[in-house]
Amino acid sequence: MAYTIINILLSLFICSSITFYFGYLFGRSRAPLRGSRLNPIFKQQGNIYNKPQILGVPRPKGKDDLKEIQGIDSDLEKELNDLGIFHFDQISKWSSRNQEWVEVFLNISGQIESDKWVSQSVRLVDHKRK
Repeated sequence: MAYTIINILLSLFICSSITFYFGYLFGRSRAPLRGSRLNPIFKQQGNIYNKPQILGVPRPKGKDDLKEIQGIDSDLEKELNDLGIFHFDQISKWSSRNQEWVEVFLNISGQIESDKWVSQSVRLVDHKRK
């Protein structure tokens, strides 16, 4: 009886090992290579203390239309959203170091200051509250 059980278990182990080996061998060669997407927060080096407040997801009321700020188009809005910036009040609280960090991160040198994103977002936040 013990001999039969050992034979069955040994046969199952050998069959599963062979199946695993062939599955790995043939499955690996036919599987498409998937590219990985790097989280945009890691694309640029910078002082972490200069990074503005970011959110993982928009607040429950939904994200603001950042295109209302002069100088932000749909592509730039998507990049800001990927970074974790969804709302006018986030931009309105940026310091000059925060602005510099975002400009370096998004490669938009001087655009935030020249287009006055912070003052525009302060005005939009005040307008939303009324």
